[in-house]
Amino acid sequence: MISRRLLLQSGLSLAALPWCARAASDDALKVATGPDWAAWTAATPPLALHDLAGRERKLSAWRGNVVIVSFWATTCDPCRDEIPLMSAMAKRHREEGLRLVAVNVGDSAAKISAFLAKWPVAGAVLHDRNSSALKAWDAVGLPANYLVDRGGSVRYWHLGQLDWKSDRVSGVVTGMLRA
Repeated sequence: MISRRLLLQSGLSLAALPWCARAASDDALKVATGPDWAAWTAATPPLALHDLAGRERKLSAWRGNVVIVSFWATTCDPCRDEIPLMSAMAKRHREEGLRLVAVNVGDSAAKISAFLAKWPVAGAVLHDRNSSALKAWDAVGLPANYLVDRGGSVRYWHLGQLDWKSDRVSGVVTGMLRA
């Protein structure tokens, strides 16, 4: 664990640490250095945002499915790498109940649309204009990915780029689908 105080004393900002996420305590940060999902132990944060058509969408609408909630931005290179792989997984396992909810953080609607023209998302795209959802989910960097079970509870998370083709990453997803 790295204390928030130590980060401030060293002159580092959270933005300089893209692979770290808040731990259960606000006083400490957990560095997510591994390639795998980490268990989520906190309550599931709320998620209610507008999609690109202006309709409010809530996480509860996907209850009964396993949901990948991915926070991303158009300027995030790892996000651009992940979107096609997550979309392919969502398509491949759609009949089993896998859904992708891609939450864009802070980009304009025009930037999001241009991005989606190149890298379509096989799922819902929500717009977190002011980063309120990102903050509620305690993500301090992008990409930030969460796995939500069929009952609507976050079970796993990872901050930073995941290898969506690896057996370790996809195995957790398929395990939740078959549970």
